[in-house]
Amino acid sequence: MTDNTAKRIGEFELIDHGIEHSQYFQGCKAALTQFANAATGIGDNPAEAINDCLEQVEQAGFDTEGMETRIMEQEGWKVLPTMLSVADEFIRCDETGEMYYHVSILWNEADNPAV
Repeated sequence: MTDNTAKRIGEFELIDHGIEHSQYFQGCKAALTQFANAATGIGDNPAEAINDCLEQVEQAGFDTEGMETRIMEQEGWKVLPTMLSVADEFIRCDETGEMYYHVSILWNEADNPAV
């Protein structure tokens, strides 16, 4: 989102929950953390889950431009990881059902618009 009404993301933390069955995933909230906001994304692998999570952050009214780069820098990655893959891990299963890779992002709104 690149419009002038979008809020900027300041400090953030990526939480990699790994592969979980959606029925048993306990969720992730910002309560009792230093962060005011939380979103969880799902996908076949970490990259898809991060992208899904960023879509939710954007829908909450925050500018996500440059966040993939910020996440990669913070995590020490050159690219968003595509391994572990739910499809690869459960290759012998007929279907993966509700098994997804889960990733959460906790964040605060930037105090300074230049952040």
